[in-house]
Amino acid sequence: MPANHKLNNYIEDIKKRTFARADRFEVTFNLGEIKDKNVGKGDRKDPIKTGQLYCEEVQIPGMILSNKEFNIGPWTFFRNTKVGFLGNEINFTFLTTNDWELRSFFEEWISACADTNSQELGYIDDVTCTVDIATLDLQDNITKKWRLYECMPKVLNLVPMSSGTVAPIRNTLIVSAAYWESSDSKKGDGIESFGTSPSNRSSISNQWDK
Repeated sequence: MPANHKLNNYIEDIKKRTFARADRFEVTFNLGEIKDKNVGKGDRKDPIKTGQLYCEEVQIPGMILSNKEFNIGPWTFFRNTKVGFLGNEINFTFLTTNDWELRSFFEEWISACADTNSQELGYIDDVTCTVDIATLDLQDNITKKWRLYECMPKVLNLVPMSSGTVAPIRNTLIVSAAYWESSDSKKGDGIESFGTSPSNRSSISNQWDK
């Protein structure tokens, strides 16, 4: 703690603002954006609502920048220059209900992306969707939001079973995203990546600034 900040000032400030809690969040997979008709064709309740209810763990997205060394002047002096950014991989862990609703949906989604039987690959506009991650306070008010764009499944983890375990089964889905924005992002039209339709482009600034 800085020397010029007294303990009572710290206590008074944290009483007003409180800490962000790791157990207060909501995840929404906007599955209605997936155009492939083979995804979600089963007789299920509502995978979007089920995902919101049973998502046990999620990661707030980060950013990885690509650097390139640039030589300045005749000396051997190199300065790192930012030349781009890399996509993200986010882990979502879900508690599994007895009907395996989410697991079955994820299997259909993966099959639409890369069918292991027909060896056909899904077009990016047909198999991607946006994913919203929101943090909540103790009164269930949203404090900050992130939106992941062009999301598609990358890894559906193994599920261990054991005769000596009585805990609920958990399924972990690793999703890759082309880019993301937060509710504090700079206003603009976002970016347009290859194959992205106008309806799927960045809209977070328009929807979350109200």
